[in-house]
Amino acid sequence: MSQRLRRLTRTLTVATLCLSATSYAQAQPGLEIYWIDVEGGAATLVITPSREVILMDTGWPRDDARDAERIRTAMAHAAVDEIDYLLFSHFHTDHVGGLEALDARVPIRTIVDHGDSVERDTDRGRPLWEEYLRLAGDRRRSIAPGDKLPFSGLEFTFVGAHRELIDSPERRLPNPRCAGISSPEPDLGENGHSLGYMISLGAFQFLNLGDMTPDREHALACPENRLGVVDLWQVAHHGGYGAIRPELAGALEPTVAVVNNGPRKGGTPDSLAVIQQTAEVGDVWQSHRAMMDDAAHNTDEPLTANLTEDAECRGHWLKATVAADGRSWTMTNGRTGYSRNYLSK
Repeated sequence: MSQRLRRLTRTLTVATLCLSATSYAQAQPGLEIYWIDVEGGAATLVITPSREVILMDTGWPRDDARDAERIRTAMAHAAVDEIDYLLFSHFHTDHVGGLEALDARVPIRTIVDHGDSVERDTDRGRPLWEEYLRLAGDRRRSIAPGDKLPFSGLEFTFVGAHRELIDSPERRLPNPRCAGISSPEPDLGENGHSLGYMISLGAFQFLNLGDMTPDREHALACPENRLGVVDLWQVAHHGGYGAIRPELAGALEPTVAVVNNGPRKGGTPDSLAVIQQTAEVGDVWQSHRAMMDDAAHNTDEPLTANLTEDAECRGHWLKATVAADGRSWTMTNGRTGYSRNYLSK
């Protein structure tokens, strides 16, 4: 049976099982997650069951404040108007560059990072770091793996930061996918120091690893899988540049993988091929069709939020809506309204 046919069979089975659960999820959403299109940058918005708001990353710095306005549009759709926790995965322009424009438009209570920028003494990194310190001010807080954000009814745990990784809270068997695979060369720059987190709501698990690099992904998966299986996985580094490691993808067994790429950033053929060839990975949803890729590696059009180059793009989002009990959830394409329903593991 082909990979695509396996996914179709799995999706049809889940959709049949979810008919009654979907009505419940729509009536009482427990968790909402938006992947906001910032054209190859990053911005992931989370609204908790108690309507607290978390945003990770703010996209690019632009004179027209495009990315800040797209974030505000998603917030308006979710009926929220302030951010309780603004997280920065790391200090690169496409992640932290939109802070000033967003800060001028949206109240932000707390700003969270992985620790001081390790590129703060470079020509590229210094101005980003100095601007960040100026804007964050006394709202800044740095975290370590294992730290949590204080939400009721929801567990929000940081699993990686500043190259450190969370220890598994329970004994796990060795990951057989690690056999014969050595760790990639370490990335000691900002990408390799990226912050990542796990959200748990009942049976539902969402994992976002920011721009975590192949060596850090390998360390999460080998020799033992530190994270267990997840329902929804935002793949690292925009789904590009070798960041989707097969030993981690197979160990996580995600029902859905989300690629937050741009038309010409991320979503590279080598990384998308790993998803396509890993039987344990279910549906793949993409923020953008990768224009330098081909149809064999891009996901199906109904699961893709944006199909055009930057200049013509309207910045449609992807959204996950999770039932209050965490048992079921729905993925929606903001461009078309097309949805698929899933059951949590």
